[in-house]
Amino acid sequence: MRRHTLATAAVLFAFRAAASPAVADEAAILSDIKAFFESGDIDRRESIARRIESDPDYDRAKVGEWLNRADLFQPLEPGTRTLRIPLDTGQSRSVLLRVPKDYDPKKAWPFIYGLHGSHGTGDGIMRYVEAVLGDAVDDFIIAAPTHYKQAVIHSQGEASAEHPIVWHTLKKTAHIDSDRMYVMGYSLGGHSSWTLGILHADRFAAVLPVAGSFFLPYLEQLWPPFLPNLQNTHVLNSWGAGDDLAQDGVSPSPEGGITESNRKLRDMADEFKLNLISFEDPDKGHGGVRPPRELLDQALSRVRQQYPNVIEHTFRYAYQGRAYWVEVHDWRGKYWVGPNLGTLRLREGEDPHAAMRREIRSRLGRIRGRIAGQTIDVRRKHFGVCTVWFGDGMIDWEQPVLLKVSGRKAFEGLLKPDLFVCLMQAVRTYDLQRLRWAGLRFKSGRKTKPITGRTPFPTILGNE
Repeated sequence: MRRHTLATAAVLFAFRAAASPAVADEAAILSDIKAFFESGDIDRRESIARRIESDPDYDRAKVGEWLNRADLFQPLEPGTRTLRIPLDTGQSRSVLLRVPKDYDPKKAWPFIYGLHGSHGTGDGIMRYVEAVLGDAVDDFIIAAPTHYKQAVIHSQGEASAEHPIVWHTLKKTAHIDSDRMYVMGYSLGGHSSWTLGILHADRFAAVLPVAGSFFLPYLEQLWPPFLPNLQNTHVLNSWGAGDDLAQDGVSPSPEGGITESNRKLRDMADEFKLNLISFEDPDKGHGGVRPPRELLDQALSRVRQQYPNVIEHTFRYAYQGRAYWVEVHDWRGKYWVGPNLGTLRLREGEDPHAAMRREIRSRLGRIRGRIAGQTIDVRRKHFGVCTVWFGDGMIDWEQPVLLKVSGRKAFEGLLKPDLFVCLMQAVRTYDLQRLRWAGLRFKSGRKTKPITGRTPFPTILGNE
């Protein structure tokens, strides 16, 4: 009888051990998170996520901290090195990476993306950024591409996701704080800082163009669709009062050059109530401009907004359709592919240039979004498939959510924070700061469904 009792007890113990979650501590959770990132097997990843959730020490509020402590990055020697990063065009880009002297791979570091001017190099803009930062240079990871794709809004030819690919590769190489990413460029790099900041505003805490401007065809007439992209992003724009020459750098510009363009930008930014700080150096022309130290420190202390209540984003291609908590996955309609837009139909009394501007505007994608309590309202143009993301502080998880798209109810119900979704998106984006705990996949004409850890996403080179 006793032997039977002991045997039965042993079986019950084994059953309970198998059925009960293993008792662990934070070290085990950190190890599991690392294993999740290293595994390419979706079943194993889901098993790991569920094991972490069942751990007695699991605390959802600590996941962001754990992601940044989970030994996901290799040690890097301080100093500069050149990386060769493959692009979606089949080419590659040379990027100079500067690692600070006290670099710790278990700490998230602020990041500056430096953009050189015409005929410049990554090494040249790196020296400029180092000089501007002075003693603070080792507080940042800095990267600078050479001969990058310059015009990112009104360029002709095929679209390239070059810069997002470079950022993604760098974020997998060094431990970058996604809430403190900054773009700074000089001259043509200043122009590219404007355009990158506008098309990818949700990635940057601040944009710092120097001796450049936001140049577009028809300038002021095409600024209004794009400038509201920056409503949640800080901009420090610096230029010289004497920077009034034409592109040849010799003859006076009839339009007033970079100086006059930036003055007009300043006035229009005031109309849109953007967070734009303008510095015009009265003693400089095109060369030698530096942002004042106080304004520089203010800009480089900014932290990105993660889930702002109001978003507005205009873009040219689907891969640029990311705005904080909305991510576009397709394109519908005509593209703005270059100067030849086909035969334009002029309205009565309409100037051909006005018709061209109207046609360009009609070919721009647009996201508008607003959070009001538990109601999420999304307006769309030129896309039919998107994901609406949800994170802490955006909604009350205990209450139903109402999603409206283009004025119609797309979803109503409770959403549950899911660690599997969160970790899959962290692996996909290497954004370890803005955690996505739930999402809704909207498809025009179909039922809106919650995102799972197995939901597929369109990819670009460099992304999972």
